[in-house]
Amino acid sequence: MASLAIHPPTAASSYNDHGQDHETATLPPPTHNSNVVVFEQTIDVDEDVTDFFNARFNSREDLANIKSVLQKQASIGNELNHKLEESKKKTAQALKTAQNVSKASLDGLQNLESSALDLEEQMEHSEAFASGKNNKHDQRSLIEELSDLQSRVQALQDAKRYILIISRTQQLISETRGLLESSTSKALVPYGSLTELLRSVKTTLGGNNTKLEAFLTASVDSLLQELKASLAKKFQASLDAIGWPKPIPDGFALSGQQQDDFEGAFKELMLLQEPTFGPLDRSNNKPYPPLLAIEQMAAPLILRFRYHFDGKRPTNRLDKPEWYLTHILELIKDHSPFLQNFVQGIVQDTEYREYDAKNDFTRLLLGAVERKIRNSVPDMLSSPEILSHAIHETLRFDKTLRDSELYIPPGQTSEWQGTVQMYLDNRAWLKTWLRAEKEFSVARYTQIMDDEDAWQPAYESLGEKDLIIPTKSAEKLMDHLGIVTERYRPLTVLEHRTFLLDVQLDILIAYHRHIRGLVDQYESMTYSFVRVMPGAVSAEELASMGVEGLRNLCQWLFSVEYVSSILKDWGEDIFFLELYKEISERTQKVVNPMHSENEDSEAEDEPDKKLDENGTIFDESIRGFTQLSKRIQDLITRNATEEVFSNMKPYISLASWPQIEFSMVDSRQPHSPTQQDQYSSSFQESSDDVSPELYQPLNILTRSFEFLATTLPTKHFTNLYRQISLEMQNYLWQRVVMKNSFSELGGLQFTRDIQIGLWGAGRRWIKKPENYHRKLRDACILLSLQSAKANSPPSLTFDQDAPSRQRQPVYAKRTLAQIMAVLFDEDLGQDVVRAKLEEIGVMHLGLTEARDVIRRRVECWR
Repeated sequence: MASLAIHPPTAASSYNDHGQDHETATLPPPTHNSNVVVFEQTIDVDEDVTDFFNARFNSREDLANIKSVLQKQASIGNELNHKLEESKKKTAQALKTAQNVSKASLDGLQNLESSALDLEEQMEHSEAFASGKNNKHDQRSLIEELSDLQSRVQALQDAKRYILIISRTQQLISETRGLLESSTSKALVPYGSLTELLRSVKTTLGGNNTKLEAFLTASVDSLLQELKASLAKKFQASLDAIGWPKPIPDGFALSGQQQDDFEGAFKELMLLQEPTFGPLDRSNNKPYPPLLAIEQMAAPLILRFRYHFDGKRPTNRLDKPEWYLTHILELIKDHSPFLQNFVQGIVQDTEYREYDAKNDFTRLLLGAVERKIRNSVPDMLSSPEILSHAIHETLRFDKTLRDSELYIPPGQTSEWQGTVQMYLDNRAWLKTWLRAEKEFSVARYTQIMDDEDAWQPAYESLGEKDLIIPTKSAEKLMDHLGIVTERYRPLTVLEHRTFLLDVQLDILIAYHRHIRGLVDQYESMTYSFVRVMPGAVSAEELASMGVEGLRNLCQWLFSVEYVSSILKDWGEDIFFLELYKEISERTQKVVNPMHSENEDSEAEDEPDKKLDENGTIFDESIRGFTQLSKRIQDLITRNATEEVFSNMKPYISLASWPQIEFSMVDSRQPHSPTQQDQYSSSFQESSDDVSPELYQPLNILTRSFEFLATTLPTKHFTNLYRQISLEMQNYLWQRVVMKNSFSELGGLQFTRDIQIGLWGAGRRWIKKPENYHRKLRDACILLSLQSAKANSPPSLTFDQDAPSRQRQPVYAKRTLAQIMAVLFDEDLGQDVVRAKLEEIGVMHLGLTEARDVIRRRVECWR
């Protein structure tokens, strides 16, 4: 079959078929009818068309497919036309950019050309000068001309570099803007090059061309703002889509598209974190800069905060700082689920995983709080009570953030000092606050002390005998100091914590002085010289004696003991232990203000000592109150004994101890200590057995014991009973035992007075009162020794060689002569003499004291 010959179309018809005759003006003219020049390459159209038809149509049957082939080629032609149109647009835009750059370069070249002409002219002048043809420059040397030319050349080179830098800057800005629409990460590449160019220029020029540096800096900042504005707009669209700033209970409740849009916009905005704030410094303890995305999320909430609390709306009240502080806490609480459960996961997928989204969000809201505080305080200074209230509420706010929200600024590892530092870092504000707090505490203290019932018991009973019932003044005072402590416990700075001690110590010192003043007044009233003058005792002085005097002293004792016990507990509190440790570490010295004013203080004149590392912050205060407590207890002892001693004058004036008749005393009355429990429990039950002169003193003593036993805790009563017993023992020892002579019957009567009278007065409250009068008990044994030898048991002798079975650990009956023989035998050792005395129950008298007592017996020959 003969091949089908296809003749190629002419160049004109082929070109018109593609519909591009309107572009012929922009293309190079063809050099031949069948040829087209494209990018300097000649294409033979006729030959290509012939080859195309010959390749596809080899027979007449193939012509049946010519329609489909033509349709396919037409489709390809349309697609090529579309690509051609897009290429034209891009080419036009590239040409326009190139024209702008070329124009700028042309202007630069023209300036260079002008500078070159000037340089050429200068060189001509220099040549003329060198050849002597130009007399105008005769006065200048050749070196000066060359130096000037060199400067001009340098200026031209600087201008050239300047133009190149400007051109490069514009190019990088254009590239960044062009790439921003398609990829933020790619757009940051030319932006990074621009910042590196700025850094290089600064390093190279070293500040010699401030205008160029300023231009580059402004260009970088402006471009960064464009990037941030573009990405922030995209992120804001995602926020609007989820309804922000409305609280979102759970981020995963959003639709998949909303989650993806939010996460994508969030991460894109995070790409500008380092360009905005620089590389993240993880080496120090400073807070990290805020995340740009979190900053944008907090912005509407901060704006709403300022609307409500910075303007003239009713919600903005100077005396109600708790309103805006509570509002911030509610915002944090409402948005925490979304920030912790969803946003934090996005942050974890970035290089800023150290951030806590909730804490960063809180930190931004706190910026609005700090601004509010800064603007409000100047108006509070004229009302210190409002300032104090604001600081108190701020401390509570900070404590809630620490304890409930676990807040700490991102990147900070040390303890957060709180927003209260806005107040405390300003010296003027701090002084105003401290003055207000001290004035308030003083006013409260005055109110407590002015109460008529200040010294009355706060409770009728505490249910336990061993507990101290505080007075109303002591309880209210310590309650007030406790409130102050809890209020300012969140303070973190040492200087501010020591203020708390200043307030507390001032009040404690004032209370200590007040009670000490009352004690001084009581002491001067009851033991002054005029009191012993007949008829000189006033009704007030009389009321201070006896039970009424004891009641006042016990009230002061309760106050002192209660304060001291509370301070001991506070000293072990972790807050005060940490404060004490801080002060101790700074090797500060403390002086006890109570010691400096306490006349009874033994440490008053001692030099200052460094704090004991095992001590507590209130040790000095406790010591001051303890000393005052001891003084009050001494006065109670004196009160209980002085009246007894005054009424005991008839008894100590008795001169009949050596002449008491046998009928007055039953010589068979047992007097061994082992038999003392057979006597009556009080002297009233067998009053005929004691000397009548002892009735009144013992009644007074019994009333004092009755009051003290029902008023004081058991521990305090036992301690006071011991002190009173020692006073009674010393009084009777000096005024009766050592100043009188006793017959056997006189000694027995004195023993009966002590056993039934004195010990019986205390037996109701003390199981063995004789244990508190041991010297007196031993004296009674010696003074009541029998003179008749016939009463001695034959089985027990004082013979040193007596069988060991006869030396039993029981109290034996010995005669006066036997005891004297032992005491005054110089050949016996002290241990032997003491053992013989112990056999009759004498346990606590020294040998000298025992001899002195024996000499009180009229029968003694030594």
